[in-house]
Amino acid sequence: MNNRLLHALLLLPLLCFLRTDLLQAQTFEEGLQLYENEQYEEALAIFRELPTPEATLFTGKSYYSMGEYLRAKSHLDRLPGNTSAQIANESRFTSALIAFQLDQFGPALQALYSLREIRPRTPLINQSITLYNGILDYLTLAQRRRAFQFVGAPEIRTDLIRSAFGKVDYRTARLLLHELETTLGPEYAGEINGLKEMLQDSLSYTYRKSYENRLRAPRGIVYDIGAALPKFDPGSAEMSVSRGLFQGYLLAAEDFNQRNADKKAFIRYQNTGANMDSAAYAMNHLAWSNNVDAVLGPLFSEPAMRIADLAERYQIPVLAPLANSDSLNIDNPFVFQANPTFGSHGKKMAEYAVTQLGMDTLAVFAEKNSLGEISAYAFRNEAERLGAHIKHFMIEDLESEGYDISTFSRRLAPDTITTQQPEVPPITVDDNRDRAIPDTLLRNSLDGVYAPFTGQAASTLIDLLMIDLQVMDSRLTVLGSQEWGATTIPEERLKGRPIYFSESFYIDSKSERVEQFRDSYQQRFGTEPNRYAMIGYDSADYLLRVLETVENPDLLKDAIKTYPRYEGLISNIRFDGTHVNQEVKVFRISPQGIRPAMQ
Repeated sequence: MNNRLLHALLLLPLLCFLRTDLLQAQTFEEGLQLYENEQYEEALAIFRELPTPEATLFTGKSYYSMGEYLRAKSHLDRLPGNTSAQIANESRFTSALIAFQLDQFGPALQALYSLREIRPRTPLINQSITLYNGILDYLTLAQRRRAFQFVGAPEIRTDLIRSAFGKVDYRTARLLLHELETTLGPEYAGEINGLKEMLQDSLSYTYRKSYENRLRAPRGIVYDIGAALPKFDPGSAEMSVSRGLFQGYLLAAEDFNQRNADKKAFIRYQNTGANMDSAAYAMNHLAWSNNVDAVLGPLFSEPAMRIADLAERYQIPVLAPLANSDSLNIDNPFVFQANPTFGSHGKKMAEYAVTQLGMDTLAVFAEKNSLGEISAYAFRNEAERLGAHIKHFMIEDLESEGYDISTFSRRLAPDTITTQQPEVPPITVDDNRDRAIPDTLLRNSLDGVYAPFTGQAASTLIDLLMIDLQVMDSRLTVLGSQEWGATTIPEERLKGRPIYFSESFYIDSKSERVEQFRDSYQQRFGTEPNRYAMIGYDSADYLLRVLETVENPDLLKDAIKTYPRYEGLISNIRFDGTHVNQEVKVFRISPQGIRPAMQ
């Protein structure tokens, strides 16, 4: 049984009242069978051609199951007023579900309240009562206010205020009761007095609030998560990125659904293309038609900027799995980056150098107008904040110099003579300290150099710097960017020199969890997962676990910033009160290979 069938079973009770004598046309029977088998598009092709109330009802139910809430509503609204009570009740219940998924809580409560008064109580009526009470326990204060302003029935307004008790503080509860009292007539004095009794003792109320303050989602809630990704030609390199991310999203949603019997998550794909117009179309469709709770993606910088703008306008959180621009989330409370920015890399490397390696005198060397320049400034700011001294800060236009770096690298040369052999314990492979240097060698007043080289020239610059350090007989510790981990450095140029670099993503090939993911991915999609599938899984799994905790998507934006450290397949995620993932990993390069220095 897969997700869509679970969706249908949890939220869309089948018309148990349909008897064989109502299924007069063989085509309707075929459509109903397709619907029950979750083949909604095929079922729609049949239902749309049939001019019967039953077919119209199931057209709306099919669109609802596909997450096309506005289309579903438009078809249910076409049912004639003289349709049977059974079909009308089923349509009203489905309309309430649609209103709930569209965050129209007032209309949803109003429709469900009208159903709860029907006798005798059928399974459908009992479900209506359960959903009505579930929505009351789910609403935030702002959502409750909007529902209160919409509904006219005093009974529903009273239920909205009563169910808020225990979820808001004592002072707010008294204010809510006052607002309710001003809207109700004297005939509701009994209800008002009953609520006043609940607020007589502030101490008892506070005790009650400690147990009832958590919002709970109604059973069967569906979370709609947008996947804003471009569609590429099969076989292209970009296709493997987009497909890997999307399939990672799907597996994360399936794992969420397996963990939660009473709530489901669905991934709603929209093609962003590679330009701002198509990205705007995708975001608008996800917001207007699917009413998504959050969006994963996109890939490119320009579409990301457009989606970021619309995310703030529609107040929909966006979690970008790959974007690492330092300007994407500026002053935008709804955009989060799972991939640490270049500034985050520089900050984390400075923190590691000063607090873990004990460095207090450093040099910084980066290419002007490169992404490494952003890391360099962040490194300097953090290092100086922690009390270190930046002796040389070199941001240079190396291209105009023909990439002759000798003018700058000579500043890293040893400049003092040691006359006594330092006493140090034996060095092991896992020891992070420099090896003892013979007393005949020169020593450097610098503790290390941060060289965040990026772009096409990165590997060349890394090679040139290592040659110059070797020629100068310098064993200066090198701190670098991600490119250092991707560049092969000859062993003779290492000479026991510690080299550290930062990285956003790392796969532990010995991890049992990684192996389980690979097996699940292979079984699900018939191919091996690439690194983007793991990045996609981590991003979606993180988002869904936050949603699993808060339950109401209205709380998602603030919860993302404060959620505890998440340890994923290929990345760790912790926003630490910001909008950028702060979990940068540090690795050490040695003759024995690359190993984690800090997770």
